[in-house]
Amino acid sequence: MKKSLTTNGNTWQLYLDKTIINFMGINKDKCYVLLTINSKVLTVKAIQNSDVEKYKNFNVKKLIKRGVGYGLNFTQTILELLDINPENDLLDISIDSDILTVYKKQD
Repeated sequence: MKKSLTTNGNTWQLYLDKTIINFMGINKDKCYVLLTINSKVLTVKAIQNSDVEKYKNFNVKKLIKRGVGYGLNFTQTILELLDINPENDLLDISIDSDILTVYKKQD
């Protein structure tokens, strides 16, 4: 699925609609996600709010409620690690089980 990033203050945001949120099992008790980047591919996995302290040495982000979905903010560092220019590049996203995979769309 192709997606684009939108500006959100000084960061860029990926909007995750209700369908994606449901596949990932995100709800009010799971609005934190664990981010992992490997070979310019970002994986996003929902974690319990009570587990945030357990992952304190990892890249954990809180999803921002937006309408019926959520937004995931991307810092400049994440964009650089993924080699994404948010003004020009589209993202490919896919879900396998409850893990969202995000990477730069190839031409």
